[in-house]
Amino acid sequence: MDIDKTDRKILYLLEKETETNLTHDKIAERIDVSSSTVTNRIQELKNEGILEGFQPKVNYEQAGIPYHVLFVCTVPVEKRRSLAEEALAVDGVVETRELLTGRRNLHVEVVSIDISTVESCSEELESKGIDIDQSDILRRKSTQPFNHIIQEMVDKSNIE
Repeated sequence: MDIDKTDRKILYLLEKETETNLTHDKIAERIDVSSSTVTNRIQELKNEGILEGFQPKVNYEQAGIPYHVLFVCTVPVEKRRSLAEEALAVDGVVETRELLTGRRNLHVEVVSIDISTVESCSEELESKGIDIDQSDILRRKSTQPFNHIIQEMVDKSNIE
């Protein structure tokens, strides 16, 4: 699938706007296309595997979940993908990231309301062959959309 400027604008807004009330109408208005165009493009992006889903951004501390921990782990390179998937099945694990390094090549994020759950999570990860090299309490995670050129196009569409 060839991704054009409209697709890029839609992807940019979906990444940028984490508000849950960002409707297809609002996206269409921002990038100067019809709502049906947005609906069709989003469906096509999903069908092609480019848009994998919509994840809410949760402030765990505000939600009463005080422990947000990052485990920096090492796994055998040939088992990295399967162990990342296995880690997601562990109670409390909310995200894994696979890195292209030989050591410290798997990051596992864990959230919990108590420290004992974090401890049991680390024990279960270790029992799966995931060596935890380091653990850190996360304070805040910030993200931004990939393409700032698209931001300029979106902003310009909105003004015109």
